[in-house]
This record gives sequence, C-alpha cells and structure tokens, in this order.
Amino acid sequence: SGVTLTESVTVGGGRATACFDSVVFSGPITVAVDLRLMEAFADVLNVTLRHCVLAAGAQLRIGGLSESTARLMPRALVNMTNVTSLEGTVVLHGAMPPHSSVLLANSTLRATVGGSQYVPTTPGHAGLRCGPTLVLDGVRLLSTRFVMTRSSLVCGGASCATILVERGLGVNLSSVFYMDNCAVISETYVMHGLASDLRVSGGSVFSIQNSSWSALSIEYYKGACVFEDVAVDGGSVLQVVSGTFRLGFAMLITNVLTVTGGSWLVHRGNEFRTAYVVYVADENGVAFCDRSVWSILQNDFKHGSYSSSIVLMTSKWLPPSDSRLTIYGVCNEAKGSHVTDYGEDLNIGTPVTVLDCGVCTVDAECFAARTSGISGCECVCAAGGYGGTCLPAAVPDGLGPFPLSDAKDTEVRCVHGGSISSVEYPDPGVRGLCFVNVTFTAAIVLDLSRFDAPEQTLNITLLQCVLVGLSVRGSGGRVHVSVTSSMLDSGELEFRGYFGTGSQIMVAGSAIVSTLSYAIAFSDFFLGATSTLLLIENRIEGNNNAVYISDTVVDGGGIIVKGNTLLSTADEDEVQTAAFVGNIDVKKGGYIDVENNTMSAANGIYFFGDTNVGSAGLLRVADCTLFGRAGSFFPALLYLEGSVTLQGGAQWRVEGNSVSAASLITMEDTLHEILLSGSGTTVALAHNRQVDGSIVFCNLFASSIVVKPPARLVVGCNPQGDEEVLYDDVFPEEVVLFRCGTCNDDAACYMPGTESVDRGSCSCSCKDGWHGASCLPFEVPDTVVPPLPERAVDGDTSCVVSQTLTSLTLNMWKTHHCYVGVTFSGVGAVLTFFFDSMPLHLPINITITGCTFLEGAALQFVGGAEAAESAGVLIRVSLTVMRSSVVAFALAFPQLCDIAVTEVDVVQSSAVHLPDTVNNMCSVLLLHDVVLTASSLLVSNVRAHALRYGGFGLYSFGTLTLVGGSSLYARYC
Repeated sequence: SGVTLTESVTVGGGRATACFDSVVFSGPITVAVDLRLMEAFADVLNVTLRHCVLAAGAQLRIGGLSESTARLMPRALVNMTNVTSLEGTVVLHGAMPPHSSVLLANSTLRATVGGSQYVPTTPGHAGLRCGPTLVLDGVRLLSTRFVMTRSSLVCGGASCATILVERGLGVNLSSVFYMDNCAVISETYVMHGLASDLRVSGGSVFSIQNSSWSALSIEYYKGACVFEDVAVDGGSVLQVVSGTFRLGFAMLITNVLTVTGGSWLVHRGNEFRTAYVVYVADENGVAFCDRSVWSILQNDFKHGSYSSSIVLMTSKWLPPSDSRLTIYGVCNEAKGSHVTDYGEDLNIGTPVTVLDCGVCTVDAECFAARTSGISGCECVCAAGGYGGTCLPAAVPDGLGPFPLSDAKDTEVRCVHGGSISSVEYPDPGVRGLCFVNVTFTAAIVLDLSRFDAPEQTLNITLLQCVLVGLSVRGSGGRVHVSVTSSMLDSGELEFRGYFGTGSQIMVAGSAIVSTLSYAIAFSDFFLGATSTLLLIENRIEGNNNAVYISDTVVDGGGIIVKGNTLLSTADEDEVQTAAFVGNIDVKKGGYIDVENNTMSAANGIYFFGDTNVGSAGLLRVADCTLFGRAGSFFPALLYLEGSVTLQGGAQWRVEGNSVSAASLITMEDTLHEILLSGSGTTVALAHNRQVDGSIVFCNLFASSIVVKPPARLVVGCNPQGDEEVLYDDVFPEEVVLFRCGTCNDDAACYMPGTESVDRGSCSCSCKDGWHGASCLPFEVPDTVVPPLPERAVDGDTSCVVSQTLTSLTLNMWKTHHCYVGVTFSGVGAVLTFFFDSMPLHLPINITITGCTFLEGAALQFVGGAEAAESAGVLIRVSLTVMRSSVVAFALAFPQLCDIAVTEVDVVQSSAVHLPDTVNNMCSVLLLHDVVLTASSLLVSNVRAHALRYGGFGLYSFGTLTLVGGSSLYARYC
C-alpha cells in the first residue's frame, strides 16, 4: 500500500490474496501475479488493485494458467478499480479458473506505440510495436465474468491497438465478456487479434454496449476490431448495443464469421460511422446454421473517415447453399434515409425479414431459446433467460454509468490569474475547467475522455487568457467550450474528435495569431446532432489558412463564422486562404453561416473535396469583404477544388459580399460539378459587388453546373464596378436571372422560413421561430465580449552574455532583448523575433553586439500582414561575425522602427535555409516583402565575402515598400 515499485517482482508465494492499494508501478518493469503460485486449496483467490498507477512502460501480468490447470484451481476474483495507466500495460494471460470474475472499472488507460514497452510474443509478430493498454494473451473464460465498465482506453501511434489479443480469446461455458460504458480512442485498432480467433460458445455472451469507439484511420482494410475467425456457437450471443462508433474502413474484419447452434448475432441501437460494419474477407466465409439469427435493429448508418460515400453493413458474401439464414431488419437508417432494401442500401447479400418500426417479434427482439413470450416489445424470459432480452448467461451486476453526483460536489471552480504550464484533470464528478486571466506558458492538451463526469455536460471556459497552443479533443460527450477575449500568439488552437449531441464551441473576441500553417483548426471533427460552433468577432491570422475545417459533419446543428478578421500571410506561390473547408457534409437542417467577415488572402473560402448539403441544409456566405492578392492564381471569394452537391431542399446563398482583386466564385476545372436536385433546393447569387472589373466575375463552366428541376439557380443584381454583371456563357440555361431594382423571392428571402414577401419593399415576413431580415433557421446569440487580457510584460533589461547557444526559446512578451558576446551555432539556434507577438504598446529594444552566428544560425525579424502601431522599435546589430548565416527581414514592420546593422563581417559558403521562406539565397541581408512605415533601415560598414558564385550583399525579393517618410541606406560596405 502507498509505495512505488521500480523493480520487477513476481507475486504469489502460496498466498490466497494479492492486494495493491495506491501503488505506483514505475519504469520498464514487470510485476507478475502468477495464479499458479497462489494457494491452490483456498476457497477463493483475490487479486485487487485500487487507485494504482502504471507508468513509464510498467507491465502488470495476471494469470499464467493452462486450461487444464485452471479447472483444478479455486475461483479467482480479479478487481481493478480506479487504475491509471500512462504508457503502462495490463496483461491477462492464460485460462481463468471456473466461476471466476475479472473487473476493470472506473479506470483510465493510455499508451502510445513509442512509449509502451510491450512486445508481442505471437510467432511472426515479435517486432511489432502497437502500444496496447490491455493485452488478452491466450485468455480462456470458463463460466467466468469479464467486465470492463466506466473506463477510458486510449492509444496513439500509427500501428496502435488499444486492446491486443494474442493466441485467441475464448468465452465458454456460460461465461460473459462485457465492455460497458467505455470510451475507446485509437489511431488504428480498438481490438486487434494477432493471428487470433474469437470464439463465443456454450451459452456465453460477448457484449459491447453503451460504449463509444473512435478509430479514424483512413487506410484500406484497417478495422477497429480484427480477428482471423469469429465463431458464435452452442446457443451463445454476440451483441453490439447502444454504441457510438466513429471509425474508418470497418468495425469488424474477419476471414470467417460463423453463427451456429441456435446462436444470436445482434446489432441494436447503434450509430455507426464507418464504411463497413462487418467485413468478411472470404466471400464464402459467412455461415448461419441451426436456426441461428441475426437481428439488425434501430441502427443509424453513416459514413466514416475512410469514405464519404461507402456506408454498408457488410462486404459482399455468398450464403452457403445448405444454410438457412434468418436476418431481421427493423427501423434502421442509412445516410439519413429509412432502410427498406437491405441488399441495395446495406449490401446484405441474402433476403432480410423487414419489420416496421414498433413491430416486435420474439425472434427479432429476444434470444428465442430462453424466451417464453413477448409483451408489447418486452421479452418474457423462460428459465435460464437473463436480462431484458433473455440472454443465456447472467448479466453482471454493477454495469451502467456513474450515478449523478451531488451538484455541490461537482462545482467547477475557476482559476484566477497567474501563470501555469500544465493542467491537472479534475476530481471525479467535476464537470469541467475554468480559467480567468491566466497566462499559459506551454501548449495545453485537454483530452475530454480524461474527465470523469459521465452523463453530464462538461464546461471548459477560458476568459481573458494568454495561450501558446491549445488542443481540445472530444470523446463523444456533450461539452460547452468557451474561449473568450483570449490571446494566442504561437502554436495553434485545435479542436479534434467527436463532440456529442447538444455541444457548443464558441471562440469570441479573441486574437488568434500563428506562424504555423493555420491558426485555428477543426480536423477529424464531428459535431453531434443539434451542436453549434461559433467563431464570433475574432482576429484570426495564420500562414496558409486562418481557419481550417476538414472532414466535418454538421448534423442538425450549425457553424457560424461572423464578424471576424481573417488573414493569411503566406507567400504568393503558396496557398493563401482565409478559411479552408475540406470534405464537409451538412444535413438534417444543419447550416454553415459565414457572414460579415473581413478577409485578406488570395481566396476567401477554399472548398476542397466533396461538399454535400442535403435534407434542408443551408450553406450561406453573406456580407463578407475580401481583399484579394494581386498576382495570385485565380483569386476568389469562393474557390472550388471539388464538387458541390445540394439536394433535398438544401440552399446555398451567396449574397451581399464585396470582393477586390478577386472573382466571386472560381471552379478549378471541368472535372468538378455543382449539382442541384430536389424540390426546394436553391442556389442564390445576388447583390454581390466586385470593386474592380480587372478579373472575371465568376470563373465557372456552364457545363459543370447541373440543375435538375424543380431545383432553382437564381442569379441577379451583382455589380462589377459601376456596371451590372453580364452572365453570358457563365450559367446553364436553367438559370433564373433578375436585374437590380426587381425583387426575386428566392434571392430576397430564405423561403422555408418565410410567410410572405412584400415585393414593393422586397422584404420578408417570417414564420414563427425564424430569424432576421431573410427569415433564417438560426439566430446568432448575443455575445458581450470583454477586452483582451492585460498581459503581464516582462520588463527584464538584463543581457545574455558570453554563452554558446545551439538551441533557444524566446519570450516575445518582453520589452528588452539583449545579447552580448554570444555564439549562436547551428539551425537550432536561429534567433527569430515576431513583432506581432510583442507588446508594441511599449518601446521595444533589441540589441545584438559582439555576437557570432555559425552554420545556419540565422537572425530573423518577422513582421505581420500590415504595419502595426507601436511605441517605437529600436534594433541594433553591431560588431557581429556571421559564417554561413544571414540577417533576414520579412513582411510589414511596426511603425516607428529604427534599425541599424553595422560593422558586420560575413563569409558565406552556401545558401542559408530559412524555415519561413522558400528563397534560400546566398546573401548577407535578405528582405522578403518588407514594408517600412515611418521607419529607417541602415546597413553600414559590412564586409562580406562569398565562397561560391552568385552571392548577394543585400537581396530583396517580393516587394520592398517604403512609406510614411521611411528610408533605407546601404553605405561603406
């Protein structure tokens, strides 16, 4: 009890009990509880772990019995509760004695491929590293209960398997295997059987219920659960019930699936987001015999991360000629539609008995062999039938979520002020985290699966905080996240994973500025039904993309991006996009609303891959202003590198926007389409202004726009300069055109929410529950945005003196940076100052004197997209030696800069690679799109020598801009 184990040990020694209470297993050690060595004549063997921690590669091994020996041993009770594993592994191996019980409850197990020390022992797989949290090695359950409940299991790494099965898993003689109320997250496998079969036999039950799995691999033939063969026989049950599965290629992959001896396979009440639920590799590998039944009841089938179009129950297989398959299909949905043809809709290659919703029969709803009848839709069990569906083995006690905690014990208390570098997860039952006016000194990852507050809404609040990177990872529960009036000036703000039904994510009134590819990202991001994402009144600045949204489903909820300033700082030959939207699916009345934003980038919104808007979904871009980039490749407010499909009453509205140096819409090539079909489906392009006429208004291919009546394409009143646009050969003949001064109902109003249109004033009267001048299906919530935080400035004026640095991290939020007699060596010692991350409201002093820069240790000064106001910036670089290094200036410097580079001795033997530019020139001073405003740059007394042809003393690429009385002098060099 209460100790730390750092050496390997074997426990047993003729005792009947092995108990670990609040023990830390630390380091690459193995602690073995060998049942063979325990008291063989005891009534029961007890193995208990409470509040224990496995860390740094520790392994806990329990078992060791062969099946023949297990039958001679007393029953074993293995209880593991409140166990935390960080790069540790729990290993159960061998057979369990009859009538035993194994419980893993209320625990969190995490491992990665690189951190876990477990090495498989299956022949042919000894070199595989898969980072398992739990290993079932040759486990045989004999009249035994195995229960995992209220636990989270997470593994990371390309080949990771959260649960690893070696030498087969057998559930026999009325045994039960339950995964209940668990959250499992893996990059590849949830349960991986290495050369292993799964066999459920002798009246046993294998149940995955009330759990969520997330394994978003996009690789072909990678399943969440993989076995060589799966066999259910002898009146047994394999059931998957009330789960949420967000997966890639398949939930289950096996060579052979055999259900015999009056057994039952059940898929009931699940949400499957995957290409295949059951993938049987052998097309002759499915066999249902001896009155066995497959029930497929009340499931919702949707696409997963592998494919946006494949949504199937099974792979193709041929039923054996001598088998009689009984498959029931009841009240299932696929891709949002009710399933009626199970062959066509779900790829089941044999007749299915289809029952209407609400119709219940014994064979479909219950395990018939243990059922005496059915009352309504409730099974009435015969002798030997257990639980609500009369299962053949007793349902274990203690299943289900935590009981709701007393509210007074789960209050979220806020942290006010101060600086912190890490976040501790709260106590069980506490429903979130709150930070007010806190400065984070390191990037933070919030993994919501680590919060122990089941069935509750988590609240994550950050108000007036300073961030250097934040990642929030959803795990399927409902969560409210609020990032308000906060600052991020390095790293990125990222949301990843699944945010459950009714969630809300809001980023408001914040400054999110990043030098990385994107500033705020939503990738592998799933919004549960009726959830909302709000980006309101922020300044968001990234290198390639300000906002990045990819592989996202909007299901009855919405995304609102309103009142933001979105900037891309990338070079002209890189992708410059205010918002990148890749492979998005909007349905069931869901909406994406982008309105009243100011964008500075080559492209406003870059649609990549498939954009699908269906079942009354809405995609709206309104009242936005785009300042395009001259010289960019086909700049546009909306750039389409993929197809857009609208159907089932969906609408796409592009209205009231203003674009400069850009088109309104550009489609990359004729391989892509805009496809409209279905009643009420509408595209409206109206009242958009192109400030100048030097670029084509719409760069579209009429042949690539397909309008299937009664769908409508409405275009009108789009001025180009002072003239209304002519649409010759831009749109297909089905287009409805109108001129300025006339009123078109579809262009003026969102007709599903409109009661009537006054054509005199061209105004809309809304139905109850619809909002705004256009009668939209949503209302932007009122947000009171406090000012940004008063960040504490480091006023230290001391200098770094006479050191040799090969790596360094700078604190930008200080007023003085001073280096005297310092040697910077190698590319790890690049000294980069980002002005956008500095307290420019105070005078800034940067002094570098008597220093030496060697082997690529460049000195860089990086501005922003535009000249920021400042209290003055003084930069002095003097008496400096540079060898294969460079001084670089980039982008728009703050106003009132006084810069002098004097008395520098330089020898360049090669071009210097700068990570933030594509130009690697052999030069002394490098200027990249520099803008000086009311500033001066003096280069004096520089002695330079190049050891190769083609060196430059001062090299400027892009555009060099001097305004507001600025000057650049190069003299005595």
